[in-house]
Amino acid sequence: MKIVITGFGGSGRTSLFAACTGKDMEEASRQSIGVVQVPDERLNKLSAIFNPKKTVFTTIDFVDSLPLDSHSKSDKTSLFETLRNGDALVCVISAFQHDSDGEILDELNRLRLDILINDLDMAVKRSERLEKEIRICKDKGEKQKELALVKRIQPVLENEQFLYSMDFDKDELMILRNFGLLSRKPCIYVLNCSEEMDAERIAGLEDAVRRQLDEVSDPSPVISLNASIEAEIAAMDSADREDFLKEYGISECGRDKLIKAVYRRIDYITFFTVGEDECRSWKIPAGSTAVDAARAIHSDLARGFIRAEVVSAEDLLRLGSHNEAKKEGVLRLEGKTYLVKDGDTLNIMFNI
Repeated sequence: MKIVITGFGGSGRTSLFAACTGKDMEEASRQSIGVVQVPDERLNKLSAIFNPKKTVFTTIDFVDSLPLDSHSKSDKTSLFETLRNGDALVCVISAFQHDSDGEILDELNRLRLDILINDLDMAVKRSERLEKEIRICKDKGEKQKELALVKRIQPVLENEQFLYSMDFDKDELMILRNFGLLSRKPCIYVLNCSEEMDAERIAGLEDAVRRQLDEVSDPSPVISLNASIEAEIAAMDSADREDFLKEYGISECGRDKLIKAVYRRIDYITFFTVGEDECRSWKIPAGSTAVDAARAIHSDLARGFIRAEVVSAEDLLRLGSHNEAKKEGVLRLEGKTYLVKDGDTLNIMFNI
């Protein structure tokens, strides 16, 4: 999973990237990609029970993009290539630079407009090219189908709406995969707030941004943090970090808050595999079956899938072992079509 951090110059993109990856600011300014473990207290507790040889957390790749207001053609090309390769976009708004909600909302609108203009430009050019090709080619069917789709999305983009609100059939989704549309990518908006902003001011600002997004049917989550402070926290060792968070009454660091928002927005869940050799967390889309989960572990497990032993992490932690889970009747045997739930632990039985 690749999450691209974007925003205008001076918004705090690189500070947020440093906060997510734990790099210091000098290193973060040189390296634009970082692999981040997804924290999960359930996995820590499961490992305490099984005492495995290793504990493996699932990971996310964070990418720091060039600023949206880059001017050179090469920078613009590189920027939008980076954005198109992301699975989701984290859009940073420099709330700390503005005195009024209106200025912050203006930055939000400009950011969304940059993304929409990129997609609209693509749609217009593609439409013109397809119309020319249809006039001269013999087999017009597929091109006419693609043109009809482009014509359908174009007015939505012109109305300054992201394409979240549109429904597409299976054939259309196959065509859209080649478009690289940014306005179909899940977004998370981050308000980069100053230290001087109190909780009431921040809550009011989040509400104002949420209302603005609701007006254009954008369901993206909005979170607030101070990227500079979060970068300092991330650079601390774990003991100092815990002491710092306790001292200032911070219940959750910004990185963890952001990762949770990413998971909610892209609708991913976590399942676990546990044992004496390894305890591990895995990420899969919500609605995945037991076979999909097996495939996430290894293709051979999906190919030879027989059934899965399933027990929730909550029940396993409460009872302390699989044997106790069996006695309580909370460990179940499930087949291929079982829909995996967040927090399930799975033992895949297979034969190839």
